[in-house]
Amino acid sequence: MCPVEEIWYDDEAGPIVRLYMRVGGRTSGPRDGFDLSAIVHRVPGVPEPDDLSPDQQATLRLLRRPIALSEVAARLGLPLGPARLLLADMRDAGLVDVRRRDAPPDVLERLLSGLNSL
Repeated sequence: MCPVEEIWYDDEAGPIVRLYMRVGGRTSGPRDGFDLSAIVHRVPGVPEPDDLSPDQQATLRLLRRPIALSEVAARLGLPLGPARLLLADMRDAGLVDVRRRDAPPDVLERLLSGLNSL
């Protein structure tokens, strides 16, 4: 554990800053475009604001290349709900873009066919 993490972590209690505080006390947010397989990428040319939270800074470092929302959540150690809230705030600030990754229709048809054959 790095020195900064040691300050905010107690061996018996766990993280001192609770999860709901990391997302501003909110519990629900937008779900539009925030599927598990949604691809998140940093908007090119937008400078990083000075007032970003540590989670937002870590997210921007992760987004050097486009990755799935589920991967962002896993790498930040956040459940999907808070990760969605974090990314929604960053999308609203114009820092990131979220794109749904739609499966081609033939993949869904083959999946349905395979399930029916079971």
